Amino acid sequence: MGFASVLKNGFTRRRFMKGALLGAGAVATGSAWDIAQAMATGKKAGDVRGYGVEPGRVNIGSNENPLGASPRAVAAIAENLHKINRYDFGVDLPVRLNKMHDVPGVEGFELSFEDMRSFMRFRELNRVMVTPGSGPILQALAVIAAGNGGECIEAVPGYGSVARGFQSFQMMGKDVSVVRVPTTGDFVHDLGAMKAAITPKTSLIVVTNPNNPTGTIVPYDDLVSLVDAAPEQAIVLIDEAYIHFVRDPNYQDAVKLALERENVVVARTFSKIYGLAGMRIGYAVGGQRMMNMLMAHMGFFGGGLSTLGMHAALAAIDDDEFVDRTLTVVNDGKDYLSAEFDRLGLEYTPSHGNYMIVNVGRDSRRMSGELFRRGVMVRSGSGYRTQEVNLLGNHLRVTIGKPDELEVFVNELENILGGSSQG
Repeated sequence: MGFASVLKNGFTRRRFMKGALLGAGAVATGSAWDIAQAMATGKKAGDVRGYGVEPGRVNIGSNENPLGASPRAVAAIAENLHKINRYDFGVDLPVRLNKMHDVPGVEGFELSFEDMRSFMRFRELNRVMVTPGSGPILQALAVIAAGNGGECIEAVPGYGSVARGFQSFQMMGKDVSVVRVPTTGDFVHDLGAMKAAITPKTSLIVVTNPNNPTGTIVPYDDLVSLVDAAPEQAIVLIDEAYIHFVRDPNYQDAVKLALERENVVVARTFSKIYGLAGMRIGYAVGGQRMMNMLMAHMGFFGGGLSTLGMHAALAAIDDDEFVDRTLTVVNDGKDYLSAEFDRLGLEYTPSHGNYMIVNVGRDSRRMSGELFRRGVMVRSGSGYRTQEVNLLGNHLRVTIGKPDELEVFVNELENILGGSSQG
């Protein structure tokens, strides 16, 4: 039974949180029963110990995995520590990812260090570039697209990394421009407006799907329409960092589109669903033209990924049990926050990421600062703005944490708001 269902069926918040904590197996220190009992009095940050966080701090501001890292990945790191004195060509992970995404010609393919011709054959077949996190992919595409002057189109509020890259070129005196297109009233990419913004100078179009920070998604057919409208020289980047958290059963990812179109790139990461943010593992999927461009900027198939990173990623891919547990905690957490925001009379946006945005009705920078002083780290929506557009000035972005972490957040949020809402 999920958070929202429990609340609707008349259980108290405290009683359910006890059960959720015990069921999720999310206790970092102490016995589950002792921690659950403590929750009955209303938790503060000092009562919580999150994975990878110092005691007394609730870190739900960076969209990290609340359950830690994939146990299989951790075991793989431990098993391969003795290999860190050796170079690694980093080809096993690209081969595996090509097969996972059904890249034509790769099924059954094996690289042989005794036959270097197999490497040249793989370069012809390969449609995946592995990198230390997905950030380098975004940076490399910004460099490629802005190299001879160009124009970037990206949504606002949105992640904004590529737009910031273009702005860095502007500061260097390069002839580049940035167009930030406001989202719709529901904080969804306005693909119609983005298409209307395309000019012959457009060299890169960015769609983050699900969007960060709003958690909204756009339909596949609309993405195809945007790609069709893009100039031949323009790259269309579809950032799918949060793809695993989408709850819409009809949702279709863009990997197939990237394999069919020479100007489309999909970016993915192991930081979120697999809990490997600190290992920095990401990858891009695209056609041969895009792979050649990325390899020209980033080198070999592995793109500089460490030996431990490669082994961690290979192990995490097969950790279905950890993925299922993560999705359960995240989905239940979103249901819980939705119910609590309803109780507090706060507007929020349904999310397909591992985070939510909520309108707290006041300056989110001051609100996030006050929460920080109380030991709770969230993200101010004002960080996702331009000089002209600040649609989230009164919003907080909250990462879905463990049940006790979310309870602390709600308790402190309600305290700051003055307890005026009735539960």
